[in-house]
Amino acid sequence: MFDKKCLRLGLITMCCAVIASFLPALYLWLFHGVIPSPPDIASIAGMMAASFAVGWVVQPITFYPALGVGASCLSWTTGNVGDLRMPAISAAQKAAEVEAGTPEGNVLSTMAAAVTNFVTVIWLTFVVIVGTGLISILPASVTDAFSYIAPAIFGAIVIDYAMKNLRFNVPLIIAAFITYAVLSMLGLSSVWITLLVVIIGMFVSRGVFMIQSKKTEK
Repeated sequence: MFDKKCLRLGLITMCCAVIASFLPALYLWLFHGVIPSPPDIASIAGMMAASFAVGWVVQPITFYPALGVGASCLSWTTGNVGDLRMPAISAAQKAAEVEAGTPEGNVLSTMAAAVTNFVTVIWLTFVVIVGTGLISILPASVTDAFSYIAPAIFGAIVIDYAMKNLRFNVPLIIAAFITYAVLSMLGLSSVWITLLVVIIGMFVSRGVFMIQSKKTEK
């Protein structure tokens, strides 16, 4: 029931967000006559698809087991799923000692995602007001370290989830490293490597699950 209500409300809010995202462009077109030509629109759409199409497939599949329905609707509406929503959700589930994918975990992930939205709005407001001036006076050694924030966050999340079930996750990590090494040697771009690592990881996880299930039955 909780997931059904979240899905119903989430679809409504996400549709409203989609419509609202087009309002500035519609305003410029209707009131100022500013609109790109059809070839320009097609070119921009093509560049967007080439840059983000893989992420549109990979990220929902990757993050959904931890997010659940409610947090997915919130997170994909507001963005910053990997670097903001997932760390908060992972920490909240760990602190409450609940597993991702369970009814309790889904409720907690929704609450955590909602809280991060409020914190993000407050923090962004602060940054817009004073952040630019504050960052400009920081030494280069501090500002250069900002580029390592995202890898550090993702590394912590991966290790945290990997330690929860080494029997399943160690083969998955090994397969990911092998896939990455082979595909890199073949010269594939990072976009396709990411997609194929996720797809192969799904099959490896399924295979490990089937093997463990047969051992349990015996």
